[in-house]
Amino acid sequence: MISEAKKDIKGRPQSLPNSWQWMRLGDVLVYRQEFVTIDDNTEYQLVTVKLHGKGIVPREKLRGSQIRTKQQQLIRNNQLLVAEIDAKLGAFGIVPRELEGSIVSGHYFLYDIDTDKVLPEFLECFIASGVLTEEIQQYVQGSTNYAAIRSYHLLEIWLPVPPKDQQAKFAQQLKEVRKMQVAAERQLEAATALERALMRQVFGIFDSPEEG
Repeated sequence: MISEAKKDIKGRPQSLPNSWQWMRLGDVLVYRQEFVTIDDNTEYQLVTVKLHGKGIVPREKLRGSQIRTKQQQLIRNNQLLVAEIDAKLGAFGIVPRELEGSIVSGHYFLYDIDTDKVLPEFLECFIASGVLTEEIQQYVQGSTNYAAIRSYHLLEIWLPVPPKDQQAKFAQQLKEVRKMQVAAERQLEAATALERALMRQVFGIFDSPEEG
């Protein structure tokens, strides 16, 4: 957490490289609610935010008749999506283009990003760093299982902001690292499948003894 010793007389953190500046998230985010009434005859894509800054992923598709809560929020490309209860576990993500128009419940917070100041991809780097998760802990309220934040808490967090060209470089680095992660995960899955197949060759040749 940003210590008091690193803040100036106005409460702003200090010690940034030249050309960087501190901004509160409230300077670059606008809280947005776009509720729609669910139509029973329409199919909707549901999504969830993974923990630890791992992004937003699709869930199942459901017809409106299968969705009990009829007021849901529409999400838009490049919005920041935050899970009210799981924010303390890093449930933040930037909405990808392919999930635009999906829906989430009222237990999520949505924010438009001022792209004149911050690239959505750079904000994704901030999420991936884990710093946002650390900083939000001071605002978590409630009992352990249901401890949550409020929409305005996120806007109080400080963000170190470099020039746009540097933001783009950091974003490209994160993109490359994630490509490496995907490749490594696929290799691990293949190795696990091979291990299972080899062991089945060993133990699958035996018939179980008959009872009686």
